[in-house]
Amino acid sequence: MADLVETDTVVVGLGAMGAQTLWRLARQGVDAIGVEQFTPGHDRGSSHGESRIIRTAYLEGEEYVPFVRAAWRAWAELEEASGERLVHRTGALMLGAPDSAAVTGSLAAAARHGLAVEHLSDSDLAERFPQHAVRPGEEGVFEEEGGAVLPEAAILAAVRLARGAGARVITGAAVTRIEPDPDDPRVFVGGTEIRARRVVVTAGAWLPTLLPALAGLGGGIRVERRVLGWFRLTDGAPPHAAGPVFARDEPDGTLWYGFPSLDGRTVKIGVHAEAPGAQRRPGSQWGEPTDPAAGPRPPDSDDARRLGELTAGLRGVEPLPERMAACMYTMTSDEHFVIGRHRDLPGLVVAGGFSGHGYKFASAVGAALADLARNGETAVPVSMFDPHRWDAGRP
Repeated sequence: MADLVETDTVVVGLGAMGAQTLWRLARQGVDAIGVEQFTPGHDRGSSHGESRIIRTAYLEGEEYVPFVRAAWRAWAELEEASGERLVHRTGALMLGAPDSAAVTGSLAAAARHGLAVEHLSDSDLAERFPQHAVRPGEEGVFEEEGGAVLPEAAILAAVRLARGAGARVITGAAVTRIEPDPDDPRVFVGGTEIRARRVVVTAGAWLPTLLPALAGLGGGIRVERRVLGWFRLTDGAPPHAAGPVFARDEPDGTLWYGFPSLDGRTVKIGVHAEAPGAQRRPGSQWGEPTDPAAGPRPPDSDDARRLGELTAGLRGVEPLPERMAACMYTMTSDEHFVIGRHRDLPGLVVAGGFSGHGYKFASAVGAALADLARNGETAVPVSMFDPHRWDAGRP
């Protein structure tokens, strides 16, 4: 017979979103338990890699801008509470052809919300940002409201603060079953049954497994592999340490991104979206399907070569990475997030499908989920991420 534990709220998964949710609940006096199958700050999911971009002129959609602003405010609250620097304000630079999504999407978001940005020509870019090898005719959009969030440090800070505020934390134990009963939701962790008023599920790539009813949202949630690479700076390299975070739209449709040198010796880059139809070797491509239980396939020489090809767009870096890391994207069909209460199961609150661009919002997601668990509603602008937006005949 399972041991029985009772609490107000259980948070399943203490990665980017769950750690922030647990802290928000605990600081508001809610009796909460957080469950993490590994150790907070681990490298088995989607919340590692030392840095994540935050930017405000949001190329993925101007409707995100209020959410980014909420995230900036919430990151500042976490920094103040923890006494740690968790966000490096570097500015953000989007580059591409004049009609690329990186340029047009950023400009549209800035125009809609009155954001201060600079629209730069190829000659402007060459003068201002010599670390980038700019093609003739390319343009850039630069904004001061951009930077890098430190993911592992932020997770550890939030979990530490949650514990300090009274939350219970269970680590090294996987949730085996969630029973989202409308009146009596339960979570099973090994030999323990936890009964709660609310269950918040922030399980990342494991969301479809733990809540199979949600796996088919909008045509299906899928888990994909991505690879990050750190490239050593060469002698006499341009000032990468002082540069902005960036994203670059290539003519073939590849969208990749990178960071200034936070450690003074390497820059980190990664591919967000590969060119349509790209195939790097038989049976394998960037974005290949991944089983979270097994984890993403380790980086290999093919990954190193592919990342190295992108460094043609940078000056002063070695052509092959010094090291690499693999991670997982949990993708929805429309590449927008899932955040909200389950309409038919009031005790269940879910967040997932962050589709490779969600970490910057983790602070605001945590605030929203804590509100939804406590009160069933939130002032954080997350209505566009309704889990039921794909339902046929939805009112």
